Parts: sequence; C-alpha cells; structure tokens
Amino acid sequence: MGIFESDLSFWFVLGLALLIFEVATPGVVALFFGLGAWLVLIVRIFLPLPVWSQWALFSVSSVVFLILLRKHVITLFNSFKTTKKDSLSEPMVARRYLGQEVDVLEDIQPGRPGAVELNGTRWQARTRVPLAKGARARIIELEELMFWIEPLNPD
Repeated sequence: MGIFESDLSFWFVLGLALLIFEVATPGVVALFFGLGAWLVLIVRIFLPLPVWSQWALFSVSSVVFLILLRKHVITLFNSFKTTKKDSLSEPMVARRYLGQEVDVLEDIQPGRPGAVELNGTRWQARTRVPLAKGARARIIELEELMFWIEPLNPD
C-alpha cells in the first residue's frame, strides 16, 4: 500500500505540503489552501463524502479563507516584524559618534542645518553657535540622523 491508504491521509499530507510551501514562498496564499485541505480532512473524519464533494469543499473553503483572512494574516505577520529604526540616537550607535571630530563643509548658523564630514561621509549637523566653513567641530549630541556639534576651540 502507498502513503495514501485513505483520503484522510491524502488531505493531511496535502495540507501539510501547502503549509510548508507557504513558508518557502512569499505571498501568503498557499496557507489558505492548506487550511482548506485540513478542513476537508476534519469534515471527512465525521462525514463520508464522495471524492467530487471533497474537491468542491476544498476549492470553495480555500477561496473563502483566502478572501476573508488574507488581509488579517498579513497584518498579523507584519506586526511580528521588527522595525529597523534608522536613528543615530540609539545608545549603541550614539556612543560611536559622540566626541568624534568633524570638518564643517559650509557655514552653519544656529537654528539652520548645515553639512559636515565625518570619515569621508557627508552628514547634516546643527550648532548653537555660528561655525564657518573649514572649521573643526566635535559631535556633542545626536538627534535622529542629525549631529549637534560645537566648535573644537570655543572663543
């Protein structure tokens, strides 16, 4: 005898295969067909159904699951994703930048952002005192992707 001695094992294996396929592919579609297969399995345990009605139940229930639940399942899956904050203010990242010296690439006035260079990369910076292009400054604070700087030699 083969693996499918009865239609019950067929529906179980089909549902399991579809759920595994869902994990391996993007799209959140095969999941609902796997659930449809398992619904047929559960109904088939309690009711003797002819093959054509098993396939009809599988088709209809899979599409109904897809239409009714897909949006909710996607929302649920997205809620488990960790959102990557693109912030320099996080403590581990902040320690790396605080105290670093930067070159001022353009005149920066208080209240207005300007450009500085750190390790060959251009960054936005703000200051509480005017800084001239070409000056050297130190990073004293981080705010999202913005450096707060002060002059190296305050006058």
